[in-house]
Amino acid sequence: MSLRVDVGWLVAALLLSLRFAAATALTPVLGPTQIPALARVVLALAFGGLLAAALPMAQTQPAVSIAQLTVAAVAELIVGFSFAFGFIVAFGATQLAGRALDIEIGFGAASVLNPTTQVAAPLLGSVFGMVAVAVFLAMGGHLVLLKALAASVTAMPPGQFAIALDGAAVLEHSAATFAFALAFAGPVMLLFLLSDLTMAVLARSMPQLNVFVLGFAVKIVLGLTGLAVSIRFADAVLDHLFAATFSYWDSTVRGIEH
Repeated sequence: MSLRVDVGWLVAALLLSLRFAAATALTPVLGPTQIPALARVVLALAFGGLLAAALPMAQTQPAVSIAQLTVAAVAELIVGFSFAFGFIVAFGATQLAGRALDIEIGFGAASVLNPTTQVAAPLLGSVFGMVAVAVFLAMGGHLVLLKALAASVTAMPPGQFAIALDGAAVLEHSAATFAFALAFAGPVMLLFLLSDLTMAVLARSMPQLNVFVLGFAVKIVLGLTGLAVSIRFADAVLDHLFAATFSYWDSTVRGIEH
């Protein structure tokens, strides 16, 4: 009994596994701190094999040289990282908002271990990040990512060396980090601005009052109260944030296709 392996399918599967690994390597959902390395390798190879099996035979021809394989592998990594960038921007918006609020409230001095990055991070930044990941999974965002990767295989089969990513879509999506971070932290930051103006007036009218010490307690109360009141609007912000991510993935696929 002899075992025959289609070399074209094997090369296509390995290249597509690189695309899948790059798309999930930098995302907090399937990042290296959540899944063991061996499980990640098996998952990437399995997903690459399934995608390669669905390709027509004409698109699974192996590259003829090591140089072409290297260029094709780099192209797959670039395509995969372009998909990972979509979620990184969404996750970065929650981190930016959390860090800004942590500094204003005073929680920035008390860092906690972020289970996503395995490094010390401010309190609200870690909480916002974990909420973003939970909402992303609840919305089925991981399924949207897999569908976008599958669509990208049709638009750019493995082994192609020309990359036509939509640079305008990448730059436009990167601005979402600051726009949605402002939407998250804006109402509470406005309360902090009003409290600072009030403290300034009190400091001028009552010089004996220790405004510096009083400001810590006031900002903690205002920050937690503002978050409790504005949390009812967070679902709409998260919906728009991940809708922008899904739209970016769609434009990425169309950019590759063109």
